Amino acid sequence: MDPIRVEVFLSVPACSGGVAVRRLLDEVAQEYGEQMDVVYHQGRDARYEELRLASAPAVIVGDLVRFVGLCPTKEGLIAALREAGLK
Repeated sequence: MDPIRVEVFLSVPACSGGVAVRRLLDEVAQEYGEQMDVVYHQGRDARYEELRLASAPAVIVGDLVRFVGLCPTKEGLIAALREAGLK
């Protein structure tokens, strides 16, 4: 199975929510890193506009926008990853 793509959009300059999201993903990647492909975006780029995101941080899991404007809980993030196929 291919790794689950996780896209993370962070604001510039970094906000507390973005710092928390990065820390959370680092923690989750220690457990499930081989099953995840995490891509970070800084600021509003073309992908940010394409997804029509309203604010950052934002976390996209697979093809679904899952969290916008806040840092998810670890349980919430893992649940979203499981729905996308995490074992």
